[in-house]
Amino acid sequence: MAREDAEDALCAARVQPASFIAFKESPLMRPGLAPWVAFASLLFVACSPSAPATLEFVDQSPAQPRLGEITTLRFRAVDSRGQPQAGTPVSFTLESPVPGVELSPTEGVTNTGDGIVSVQMTARGGRVASAVVIATAGTGAEMKRAVSPVVSFAGTNSNSRQFTFQCGSFSGDGSGLHHAVGAWDETRALIAGVKVRCIAHVGDRNGDGVVGAQVSFLTEAGTIGPSAVSVTDVVGNAEVLYKTSLPLPQDVEPGIFTWNPLKDATHTGEYLAPLWMHPFLWDENPIAAYGNAAQPQQDRPEPRRPDPIRPGIVLNPRDNLVSLIAITSGEEAFDDLNNNGVWDTGEPFEDLTEPFVDNNDNGTWDPGERYVDTNGDGRWTGKNGQHDASTLIWVQERILWTGMPHALDKDQTQRQLDPLPNAPPPLISHFGGISISFIVSDPWYNRMAQNSGNDGCSGGASGPVTVSPANTGIALTYPSFNFETYLVSDAHEPPAEGPPPPPFNPPVDWRVTPICKYTAAQLEGHEAIVQGPVVRGTVE
Repeated sequence: MAREDAEDALCAARVQPASFIAFKESPLMRPGLAPWVAFASLLFVACSPSAPATLEFVDQSPAQPRLGEITTLRFRAVDSRGQPQAGTPVSFTLESPVPGVELSPTEGVTNTGDGIVSVQMTARGGRVASAVVIATAGTGAEMKRAVSPVVSFAGTNSNSRQFTFQCGSFSGDGSGLHHAVGAWDETRALIAGVKVRCIAHVGDRNGDGVVGAQVSFLTEAGTIGPSAVSVTDVVGNAEVLYKTSLPLPQDVEPGIFTWNPLKDATHTGEYLAPLWMHPFLWDENPIAAYGNAAQPQQDRPEPRRPDPIRPGIVLNPRDNLVSLIAITSGEEAFDDLNNNGVWDTGEPFEDLTEPFVDNNDNGTWDPGERYVDTNGDGRWTGKNGQHDASTLIWVQERILWTGMPHALDKDQTQRQLDPLPNAPPPLISHFGGISISFIVSDPWYNRMAQNSGNDGCSGGASGPVTVSPANTGIALTYPSFNFETYLVSDAHEPPAEGPPPPPFNPPVDWRVTPICKYTAAQLEGHEAIVQGPVVRGTVE
């Protein structure tokens, strides 16, 4: 039997401590008993814990702990035979002190069988922290030491300041910037099923995405499906599919855009219209007012006009501005002035109302608008005047439904800019070309939904000219109209060899009615076709 195995056998058969106490209390020791006492003393020495041959880090769980959570780190003692060593005392310390980070316990004993000992680490408060744990066993020259990897604590509750909700994906998931969908035909009839993906991003106050957060969605018009609930992925994104359908957007009265919207106990302070609609450049008739000096710092009247098809209806851009909200549980945002990770009296915070869908864009709840009863009192409640560390937080997104203009809309929704309608017909020189520009809006004085990189104006030529688009692409903002430019060029082409074809003498007439194509949505969007103003000229 090997020496180590013999020691293990002796330790397994160690004498109970009570018998040794009896020996100590006996006034006289009988002859022959002394050798047994000496043997027992040697047995205790043999069974006393010794430093392991190796002390190693095993793992931690969870691998990415959040602030306030407990993470468990495990270490293993191994003896000279490469076997787990049981009964070895191990001490734990932090490599350097970290405020708010605690170890428990600071000492432990390795288990029988696997030689593992555990320590738990917690980061208190709301500040990002990282620490390294050092485990030691033995003393002096025999001391063994193991060092854990860096353990980082990040992430707290979902934070209203980090809660983002945007529809479409422009430069990646959750990037937004697709603000409009084509939802109406030229007769103002709904085109149902036009789709766009909307993504809510849930983050904590430190900017970390919150994984597994449940997000709910509500909308003014259309539907969100397949369900109105989604769960965030590994980066904190929750995706939902939005599509046009009943109910329709609420018809609203024309308003006035101001840079100072009402913000009080019942008003959110949201602008009447999102800035990507350029409301600071609004005019009651934006087509007729094109070219006037901009006055963005003044309050601006919303565009409006009587509907030439439906009697008694006034059209304005926000008739088709649809409000959507995303809701999750979390904390109201605050400024952590003393950096202690929690809200303290006197620190500024963002007081939220109960979540509601703002159908009429006035920044407060009105009867008939959907809301979430956070406090369960059976009615909508505004701001409560106190910081809530755990409540329902919410964020609003708005998208635009646009439509195709009817022939009866054309005189009020289009305007030729260059050349001017009353200017002499332009002459295109031999092998030359000119650019032509005009503006066009949908019936509600909104830019047409433009969701494809190929959207723009081309074609429609009659005569020896070619038409090509000059500005195509996806629209990033939605002012009151599209500014369109296309090129009209001489159809002559210089040959690779030989003399060039001669010019037309006399110049030949040409006529262009540009065909403008606008894609209704990113996902299976139909193409809305609009004819631009007719332009005539001659070419050499």
